[in-house]
Amino acid sequence: MPTSGPERGLERLRLCAGLLVALACLSACGAARLPPGRSEQARAVAPLVAEAERALAEADYDTAVASYRKAYAHTPWNLRLKRALAVAHAERAAAERDRGGFTGLRAAERDLGAALELLPDEPALLRSLAVVLVEQASLELDPVRAGVLRETARALAPDVVEAAPLGSLALERRLELAYELAREGRLEAALDDLERLHAVHPEHTDVTLLLARTQVRQGGERAAAGQHRGAGVCFERALELYAGLENCATGACDTQELALAHQNRIIAWLNANRRDEAGRALEDAERAGLRFPELRKALGEH
Repeated sequence: MPTSGPERGLERLRLCAGLLVALACLSACGAARLPPGRSEQARAVAPLVAEAERALAEADYDTAVASYRKAYAHTPWNLRLKRALAVAHAERAAAERDRGGFTGLRAAERDLGAALELLPDEPALLRSLAVVLVEQASLELDPVRAGVLRETARALAPDVVEAAPLGSLALERRLELAYELAREGRLEAALDDLERLHAVHPEHTDVTLLLARTQVRQGGERAAAGQHRGAGVCFERALELYAGLENCATGACDTQELALAHQNRIIAWLNANRRDEAGRALEDAERAGLRFPELRKALGEH
């Protein structure tokens, strides 16, 4: 028999049979006779429940969580809705964890924490949170922070920690993971990991260069989406990173790559109606030996 949407999400998080059995009996749990007056309340939230179920089936986890939360707030005595809301949080956690990187893992941690507030003694959720914390620890460059994450996970599910390898991933492996995230278009997660790597290893040229190029790509995507101010911030950060590279300072960087980043920075600020920033960006480009006469004309400077 095919599993339900909630069960699929919980399985992805390696949840144990106990919770799956509990989920399987949701209908039976909800079928108990309601106290006087409460059946009317339950009917009143039926549209919210239907909306949440549709959203969950379509993997629209934000809507599912929001609708179940509203329904449960109106009927806090309804244990079926309480469990359904916890499942929606677990479903969203599974999707967030699949995103990879610190960004996805932290989001998964938050959702599993919310699920555990509803079902604090559910072993399967405790194990799932332990898995997420151990995965965060494996990406953590700070050994103290990694140790805290592992100890927190140990308190939730000791066997999960014992089965996980100790210590952080090597720098090169971390860099490979960030590259894969960027290649797959998961730019937020890639940038999150790369900024952490750069903070610890500012001298590592490959980290800095990949971070700069990923910022440029993020800037391009934001510009295409009409988020011109956000695009300008990305291009600013990219050029700051390029400037910190020794081979760029000596003129050994890819000149076309640098010229494109400068040009896009100016255009982003112009499109954002931030003429002061655009003017400063143009001056920086000219100091780097670049000339953009059309952009200078657009700024009204002859």
